Amino acid sequence: MRPEEREELLAAYALDALSGPEADEVEALVAADAEAAEQLAAYREIADLIGLEAPLRRTDPALRDRMLQSAQRMRPTPTRRFPVLRVAAIAASLAVVAIAVSWGVRLQGTIDTLQEESASLAATIAADAQRLDAIETERVGSGGDEAVRNELQTTLEAHQRIIAILADPNVQEAPLESTTAGRGAKGRYLWSADLGAGVVIAQQLPPLPIGTVYELWLIEGFDEVSGGTFVPTPDGDAQVLIELDFEFNPFSVAITPAPVGGSDAMPTPIVLSGWVP
Repeated sequence: MRPEEREELLAAYALDALSGPEADEVEALVAADAEAAEQLAAYREIADLIGLEAPLRRTDPALRDRMLQSAQRMRPTPTRRFPVLRVAAIAASLAVVAIAVSWGVRLQGTIDTLQEESASLAATIAADAQRLDAIETERVGSGGDEAVRNELQTTLEAHQRIIAILADPNVQEAPLESTTAGRGAKGRYLWSADLGAGVVIAQQLPPLPIGTVYELWLIEGFDEVSGGTFVPTPDGDAQVLIELDFEFNPFSVAITPAPVGGSDAMPTPIVLSGWVP
């Protein structure tokens, strides 16, 4: 069994996502391998943190390092017949939520906000898992392995990038406040200067009219740069990775409705906005 395949199996087993031969394989591995048993215990601790079933606490730094290393190793594995796409996404996503929860007190400041943002991340991850399940079904029917691998790789790379941003001790952060049009939405902007990348985590965005999406805007003086378009979950949650291929130092961040494909200039109304420190 390859190391990356072993990590995927252990992560999936910790979430009760395996049954039958795959579950038996993990149980045999854990019984015979002390290191595998330790890794499974670590994944189970993180699975508890996702549901906030365990008391909120700072995780052992060694566990954090193992999870980061595991997430960086995640790659698609076409030789297995269990739903590898979903399992690999779950394994990478476990690390995203683990970091968000374990180091969330530093980032969010209050337990209430931590719980909301953890739930937002979990909802986004669940949506990714459903989407990857659909891709897996399509792969079985069409044989489009290359397209599936590309789609999975893009998803995993985005999760890995977000992991690195959340783990950056020097990350800049700013709260995003709702306007009247935002109807009580909330969010947070985080930027890693070392990585040249950021992420916006939003919750409770209002439902969109048919034919529209949300667009993220980075604003510096009179210059407005689109950070990309996105569609939130049915609950209004979103997790948006920001990567620019040029130098830009925004003073503020905003989220607006936009037509599919985005706008040439920032439209109105603004639903969320915040100043960058």
